[in-house]
Amino acid sequence: GALGVITAVTLAVEPIFLLTAREEPMGFDRVTEDFDELVAENEHFEFYWFPHTGNCNTKRNNRSAGPAAPPGRVSSWIDDELLSNGVFQVACSLGRAVPATIPSIARLSSRALSARTYTDIPYKVFTSPRRVRFVEMEYAVPRDQAVTVLRELKAMVERSPLKISFPVEVRTAPADDMALSTASGRDSAYIAVHLYKGTPHRSYFTAVERIMTAHAGRPHWGKIHTRDAAYLAEVYPRFGEFTALRDRLDPDRMFGNDYLRRVLGD
Repeated sequence: GALGVITAVTLAVEPIFLLTAREEPMGFDRVTEDFDELVAENEHFEFYWFPHTGNCNTKRNNRSAGPAAPPGRVSSWIDDELLSNGVFQVACSLGRAVPATIPSIARLSSRALSARTYTDIPYKVFTSPRRVRFVEMEYAVPRDQAVTVLRELKAMVERSPLKISFPVEVRTAPADDMALSTASGRDSAYIAVHLYKGTPHRSYFTAVERIMTAHAGRPHWGKIHTRDAAYLAEVYPRFGEFTALRDRLDPDRMFGNDYLRRVLGD
């Protein structure tokens, strides 16, 4: 990493528990109007908005006393493999070849998954197979600005000639006390945009980044973005604390590279 070689990691863990997932379609206007309530009422809330539509798929995950009630094997295969991967792969390939079809495909895709509720151990609830390859940009914005950012993003897509085949992912996280965590010192909403592999992404990502940076957005350190140390020092109050530690631990920049020089400075 930027500070040297990690030789040991200590993990804080807890006994296994169950989560109940409630997935259901919901309109964009309702999700944004009720966003604060949906976040407050659930341990974990996330949703996907399908550009060129007013449709979203929502997911609420909360701890459960059980019993476990995983989704059926057949229905799970239909939702998670056939529709979310197989059919979506075909749709993305068609959209890349004929971009004019993307809005119609988005309207169909956004209605393909039905509501479902199931209970299982956490990794089976939090994760899902993602076999359709993509490029991604993700920004963390102050949670109280999330709805404004999302409405600006939707308006940008609607007035532009862009054709966006991938849904926009939205999730939240509480503030933490790590210097360069994207949630450092503030409750955050994470807004991730994607495009199918091989699709030119610069115009879309540039337009999205313009919105995010206008709201003091913090880019995901491991995904596409164009920010530099000067910008990041403005949005991370403890940025100087980290760079001072870097100066002490790696004064000769043995662990430096082009990316670190851009985001942390020389």
